[in-house]
Amino acid sequence: MDETLIQTFKRYYADYRAATDVDQSFADAYQALAYHVIEETGQLAQEGNLDEIQNLVREFNEIRLSVGGSNDSVKERFEQELVEHMLDRVSH
Repeated sequence: MDETLIQTFKRYYADYRAATDVDQSFADAYQALAYHVIEETGQLAQEGNLDEIQNLVREFNEIRLSVGGSNDSVKERFEQELVEHMLDRVSH
């Protein structure tokens, strides 16, 4: 199953959140996402898949714009989704 870039970002956030606070987890997840985009772009370039590179860059730019400046609302949404996911796992 292929993840969207925002799903990858949320997964990274959840992974980092297990060990650090919200701000540090968010920063680390964003940095990991940037490295992920670089790796994916290189792989897609080797395959000659320009359309997927363009989609990946567009998706990353959307994320970059949403976390630019004040990213408190994005952090709050990530944290809320993480808590909801954990509560769902406990209740099932």
